[in-house]
Amino acid sequence: MPMLALPTKVDHKMRSRSVRSAVASRPDSRAWLTWSALLLLCCLLAWPAKAQTVHYDLATTSVMRINLPVSQAVTVTISGVVGKIVSADPTIAEAQPITDRSLYLVGRGFGTTTVNLFSDAGTPIGLLAVEVGADTADMAASIRAALPSSEVKVSTINGRVQLSGNVPDDLAMSKALDIVAQYGSPAVINTMTISGGRQVNLEVRILEAQRDAGRQLGIQWRASGGGFSGALGGSVDDPSNDAASFSSFITSILSGGGVNITAAINALEAKRLVRTLAEPNLTTLSGVNASFLAGGQIPIRTKNGDGDITIEYRDFGVRLQFTPVVLDGDRIQIHLTPEVSGIGGFTTAGDPVFNTRNLDATVELRDGQSFSVAGLLQNETNLKQDQLPWLGDVPILGSLFKSSSFQKHDTELVVIVTPRLVQPSIPGQVAASPLDQTLPANDVEFFALGQMEVTPKMLETFQTGAGVAGPYGYIIDLGEGS
Repeated sequence: MPMLALPTKVDHKMRSRSVRSAVASRPDSRAWLTWSALLLLCCLLAWPAKAQTVHYDLATTSVMRINLPVSQAVTVTISGVVGKIVSADPTIAEAQPITDRSLYLVGRGFGTTTVNLFSDAGTPIGLLAVEVGADTADMAASIRAALPSSEVKVSTINGRVQLSGNVPDDLAMSKALDIVAQYGSPAVINTMTISGGRQVNLEVRILEAQRDAGRQLGIQWRASGGGFSGALGGSVDDPSNDAASFSSFITSILSGGGVNITAAINALEAKRLVRTLAEPNLTTLSGVNASFLAGGQIPIRTKNGDGDITIEYRDFGVRLQFTPVVLDGDRIQIHLTPEVSGIGGFTTAGDPVFNTRNLDATVELRDGQSFSVAGLLQNETNLKQDQLPWLGDVPILGSLFKSSSFQKHDTELVVIVTPRLVQPSIPGQVAASPLDQTLPANDVEFFALGQMEVTPKMLETFQTGAGVAGPYGYIIDLGEGS
């Protein structure tokens, strides 16, 4: 038993040491793996990137053409040994030899040039035709990102950028040219075509409501007799009228002598409502200004620099002027200046006074969307009270010696715009007009029926005799035997 127990004990110790050794070695293995990963990463970062390289086979190609963006380079490997390299214009393309079978070509400026290759004996063995321009690939990607709905192609001709393809409108063409200008190209050859301008119809609704309310309440006193006539309290239109005769009025009452006194109660309530609705519509091409006026002109007298009277004409009525620009995604940018004006009165000299509502705004909407571009809510209240001194302050009885008036004016105004992308009608399709639903009345319809206009439904009613009981139309009695 003791002999068996000893190996078991030793084996237990050895196993324990092995476990401890394995546990102790784990940190070292982890550290080794960490350092290995860092070393591999450093090697990958330090490894040189593969430069753009082209191969020139002297046996099969006499002239090799290379398109190179400005400030970029390319490595050219050559199938044969080159003794000397000469650039015709180093300001456009600079060639630097690397080995006797390779060279480094750098684009310095816009344009075209050649790089000649010579042998050790000075014999021409090859020619590189180099065209240096803008980075057309990056330029085309920028244009596609800014104008996804356009089909613009970018190329170079003699170092100059050429733009071709189709664009939807002038705005897209201008944006493409602006993008190319950011790359520093000295000149741009523009061969882009506009596929077709988009037409925009603008609906403008100008709604205005004016409400006036007024109340007047007062007592007008009048006295006459003995060659005297005076009033106190004013009239309905002017409650304070004739208040200056207060002293004469009181003097006549105190002196007696057949004075007749009369009193009139002035009570008036007035209301007024004015509603204005203008709905001008106008259609124009994208980017083209359009204007519309439904109204007239009125002469206005003005003085020139010499003091002479001249006549100028001023427009009034409903005016609409706007410029739409169709953007990507059927977005419409609109700069509009609507105006509604009318003659509100005249000055003492006879010149007209205009009531004008106009605005100048720029908004962006989608096709068919509506937007309230302007609004006004105005409330004016005017309270006025005229009374006799001291007597008008007496409670209850003082109401007999005062006149009160109340005026209130409310104005509400809103301007709503709705742009729509429209297309012309197909050939042969007749557009609807305001006169399609009515016809002018003839003599019978005008004098007998009192109708100035008749509708197709009314004509059908007359022809079919709808609503008529018994025979209708012309009845001719031809008599017996006929």
